Amino acid sequence: MPAQSIHVITLAEAETAHIEEVREILQEMAELHRQEEGCMRFDVYADAARPGRFNTIEVWENLAAHKRHLNSALVTRSVLMLIGKVRGLPDIRVLTPVSEMAD
Repeated sequence: MPAQSIHVITLAEAETAHIEEVREILQEMAELHRQEEGCMRFDVYADAARPGRFNTIEVWENLAAHKRHLNSALVTRSVLMLIGKVRGLPDIRVLTPVSEMAD
């Protein structure tokens, strides 16, 4: 049986003065993270009801791929770019599918 994919949902809220800058950083992050080994999907969404609130939705081939991602220099760089531009710590949820649609 193949290793189970890992889905990650992250919620972050930009400081009001940095909304556009955070949007640009997240867009760049998505493009770069999509190139990582094991990344199946990395998308950024803006909350239609709350300006400055962003979600990333990621899918990784397996837990090992996600762990490699978390330990990468790219993640460190991304986090450092967001310090002082987002409110508090992002809410990160690592999920394993119970039931999902086939592609």
